[in-house]
Order: sequence, then C-alpha cells, then structure tokens
Amino acid sequence: MQEVFILQNRIKKELFNLSKHLHGEATRPRLVSGIILDTSRRHVPVTFLMRVIDEIQTGGGDYLQLHFSDAEGYRLFSEILGQTLTKTNDQYLVKSEILELIAYANDRDVMIIPDFDVPSHSKGWLKLVKEKFDENFYKSIVSDFDEGLVDYFDNPQATMLVKHLIEEIAFVFKQDKYKGHQIFSIGGDEVPGTNNFQEEYIRFINTISGYVEQCGYKPRMWNDSLTEVGLYALNSNVEIVYWQESMLTPEVFISHNRALHNSNFYTLVFSPSNDSINTEAIAEQIDYVKAFHKSTVFCYKDNPYGEVDTSDVLKGTAYTFWTERGIELTDEQLLAQVLPLIKNYLSISQN
Repeated sequence: MQEVFILQNRIKKELFNLSKHLHGEATRPRLVSGIILDTSRRHVPVTFLMRVIDEIQTGGGDYLQLHFSDAEGYRLFSEILGQTLTKTNDQYLVKSEILELIAYANDRDVMIIPDFDVPSHSKGWLKLVKEKFDENFYKSIVSDFDEGLVDYFDNPQATMLVKHLIEEIAFVFKQDKYKGHQIFSIGGDEVPGTNNFQEEYIRFINTISGYVEQCGYKPRMWNDSLTEVGLYALNSNVEIVYWQESMLTPEVFISHNRALHNSNFYTLVFSPSNDSINTEAIAEQIDYVKAFHKSTVFCYKDNPYGEVDTSDVLKGTAYTFWTERGIELTDEQLLAQVLPLIKNYLSISQN
C-alpha cells in the first residue's frame, strides 16, 4: 500500500510539470512546498514526525525542516554537547532515531532539512556548553549582552564551535538521495545589534554559510536581520525564507536576484495551542488560509497581503509551526491541529 502512495506522489509532481508545459508555462518551475516544524520548544517523538511526513508525502510536499535548536533546548543527539544517550528519551532524538526518520522520509520523497539557528536562538545549546565545558570557555563564546546569543563579533572560538556543530549535524543528516540538493538552515533571524553591526554579522553569516556549503549543503536563512548593504555582501549561495518585512521589502531581495521562499507570517505561520483545540478553530484557520494565501503574497509592515511580482526568484513556500504555545498539548492534540493545516496548505501551495 505504501508503494502505491509513493508512486501517486511522484505522478502528481510529474503531471504538474507536464500541465505547465502543455499550457506554455514550462519556463516557470514547480514551486517547492515544505513544512518548518519547531521541535525545540516542544520535543516530539519519531512516531509523531513520521505522521507529519506521511501527510507531506500524501499532499505532494517536498521537505520537513526540523527547528531543533532554540532557547528551550537542543533536541538532537550530539557528542560535542554531551547528548549521547542511545535509548529513546523525552529530551532529544538519539542518533538511531534520526537515521530511522531520514530513511522513512526519503522513502516517501521527503527531504529532511536540519535547522540550526545561529547566532540568536542559541540559549539551549549554549547551556549545554556551560554544563559540559568550563565556565571560562562558555563566557568566551556567549554574547556579553544576551545569554541566548553566541558571540558573532569576530570571535574565533565561537565560530569554530559553531562550525564543529554544523559538521556534526551535516554528517548525521546526510541524504544520498538528495546529494547536491540538500538544504541546511542557519537561521540568522532576530539578531540583536545588526542595525549597527551589520558588517560583523555578515562576516559571521558568510563564514558559517560557506562552511555549510563545504559540508555539501545549500545554506538558507531568514530575511529579517539583513540590511541592503548586508544583502549585497552576503554569499550568493544563501537562499532567503521571507516571513515578514523588517529592514528590507521583498522587492529588494528580488532586485538582487536572491532566491526566495515565502513563509508569510500571517497566512503561512501557525502556533498550536489550547485556544485551537477544537475542530472549529482549525476549520476557521483553514478557511482563512484558503482565502488569503497566495505564493506571491508577502507580509509587509503595513500590509500582510501585499502582492509581489517575484520574477523568477521565488523558489517555493513554507508553512511554519511554532510550538511555544503548545507545550502542554498531548501529541495527539498537537497532531490534530498540525495535520489538517498541512493537508490544506499542500492542496493550495501552487497558487
């Protein structure tokens, strides 16, 4: 039965491209559709993630991005950080579970994207550094004005440790099926000080993204901490996930011919919670997305539904689930909110 679903998914993607060709639109590639899931604030087991993958596969989606590192925890096996348990636990995925998840996803034509968010959103793994290494080393790599920020101000020790962690992540998430096309999210969002210290920020991001590429991945980051000067200096290989206008409009990225993925903060972001525990609330959210979502509708400061001529730089869209409001939900309650929204999003994702 599973083989039938896999075949149906492949046929669906092939028929989409054939339809575009027959209608004289073959020059526009199929937009990539993916799910970004916050597993740092709300750790979930492999069985949970497999059900998400099943929904992505059924809907013809392309990837599941795991946001496993944030202030609340680093939810991944790591020899460097001392998370080396081999048995299933309620804090992080062990190595065998990660490999099992990747094999399961790849068999269903779904890529798994690791999401290691730096330099901000680092409190979880920095806490592990403090526990495993001595206090002096911790103090040497953490920002002196934000305990959730790894020091990005030309700090060789901090940069080296981040690179070691990237190498460890890249190795365990290696997927031969997607060789040459794998994505690695480096975050780069909500970084304090970037208005005044864009040069230092870009040097850090370029070093990290360059190392991601050395590890065989294409780097991807959020849009909000970039100025136009920074964007001009940013490595050309870095793709942008645009969630809302901060310092730059979508048009600026387009003018720089920067590959874009739209994750509109209004239409393509959802935070599961007790407030949405009834089916009526989810049905309302589905209706809202159907009414307002369009791949070329971006979130501006003064208009969350701004239509944009994206030319050829729009590569796809992503539906993001942040789970800080869903910590108390059971796995089934969380899935009851996530799965219907994924199904709806994928059914209209090419619009």
